[in-house]
Amino acid sequence: MEIYVSLMLVVLIMIVAVLCLFVVKQQRLIKSLEATVSRISHKFEIVQQDISALSASGLGVDERVGGAERRVRSLMERIEELEESETFEHLQAFQEAIELATKGAEIEEIVERCHLTVDEAELLIRLHKP
Repeated sequence: MEIYVSLMLVVLIMIVAVLCLFVVKQQRLIKSLEATVSRISHKFEIVQQDISALSASGLGVDERVGGAERRVRSLMERIEELEESETFEHLQAFQEAIELATKGAEIEEIVERCHLTVDEAELLIRLHKP
């Protein structure tokens, strides 16, 4: 019977040793998992900060684009107004007169084709004569 008790004691010691090894292994695994979770948590915080920064900058870009669109619309309206005005037509006449003057046209031709005064035609010829 003593052999039976000794055998049981040896088996129990082996079981306790195996359990101790198992516990140590589990603790190492837990520490490794905790380190992994910590790294992932840190990366997650960085990603959250990046997303917040991108969202904030996206709103700023959206506001700037909206402002640019409003300015472009305003400029387009102004261009349309100028095109419809007599001033634009008068500028076009001057542009045509300048082209004629650079090609060597006479005063009478410029006055007739561009509806300018003689003085205006003379000035353009003096300024833009080839």
